[in-house]
Amino acid sequence: MSIVVEMRECRICACTSLGLAPDSIIQVAQDVRTIFARRRSNSAWTRRKQHGVQVAERVIEFIDAESPDATVIDADGLGSGVFDQLKHRNYGARLHEFHGGGRPEDVNKYFNRRAEVWGLMRDWLNAAAEIPDDPELATDLTGPQYNYSPKQQLQLERKEVMKGRGLASPDSGDTLAMTFAVRVAARQRPQAKLIYSFPNQSGQRWMSS
Repeated sequence: MSIVVEMRECRICACTSLGLAPDSIIQVAQDVRTIFARRRSNSAWTRRKQHGVQVAERVIEFIDAESPDATVIDADGLGSGVFDQLKHRNYGARLHEFHGGGRPEDVNKYFNRRAEVWGLMRDWLNAAAEIPDDPELATDLTGPQYNYSPKQQLQLERKEVMKGRGLASPDSGDTLAMTFAVRVAARQRPQAKLIYSFPNQSGQRWMSS
């Protein structure tokens, strides 16, 4: 038996957890909605689950099922505790925290980190990426408007302003955009490959004379 190494597409996942009580900051939520996103090189999907307080358990189930090369956690609000719990339970090796209001890598082009990952996602979508036929995701991706800061940095419309226009927070869009917060290489996956030989034919090739 020989071992071959298979390279697969890089798989990046992101998770956002939100309390369902409107217009409140929830420290211990009795009902939580967690949005999961998974992206490969040219395709992605999002899923949504509503559950109780065991947010970290749902995220661990997701990581175990998907085996991503990186997982990005929205570490603002409820996500802060989720991130800490995952690290405490030895899921920190490929774990990354995300803060939308943080400093962007390209400070000349983007106002904050959230605007930057949305910009990267826009470029990816324009390159003919595939996304699922998901009405909520489609609404999220087309809902936010943008403008420019006094320093001419690209700035995404704030959620409070969107609410004033009668639009919900683009949570699925935000979660998919978070998968662009990291750049990682796909891990190598060793796979067993069986090579059979017939008795008394050691060292001979098929069809050899």
